[in-house]
Amino acid sequence: MNKLSLLIIVFFAIGCGNNTKSGFENEEPISSAPIAKSKIITTDTLYIVAMGENMSKMKFNKKVIRVPSEKNITVALTNESTDATMPHNIVFIQKGYANDVGQGGLSHKDNAYVNPNDENVIAHSGLAQIGETTYFSFKTPKPGNYEFICSYPGHWGLMKGEFITE
Repeated sequence: MNKLSLLIIVFFAIGCGNNTKSGFENEEPISSAPIAKSKIITTDTLYIVAMGENMSKMKFNKKVIRVPSEKNITVALTNESTDATMPHNIVFIQKGYANDVGQGGLSHKDNAYVNPNDENVIAHSGLAQIGETTYFSFKTPKPGNYEFICSYPGHWGLMKGEFITE
């Protein structure tokens, strides 16, 4: 290799060296994002699944639901039942009134089988058909023990659980 070629390579290497500047004037270094020091709550959604291949096997995926009291939450109810005749809802109610709420909703098909004037109903979803997810939001009640049921006719005897607010 001749001296001229070697000289060109050396100048090229120096020119392309470890240059961290982009060539913009008054460029400031990029800072990293701050690190969170407390837990970040990304969602206040409660996911519940209704399932079952027939009337004797229908159930919710939860038997107990615990949530903070007096907090706005969203409920996502997904119907994973395999029997096409089994739509489901979820109704949060005062403890001890499952039969009353279920029976009272029989004549309210247009309101997802929930009597809109029932004082024992805290909140409820619409009907979720097979493969559907229905969403609704409500403010949870004061601390206490409540219940949840599916008020679709004939379901509330099996599809029920405890709803606790703390």
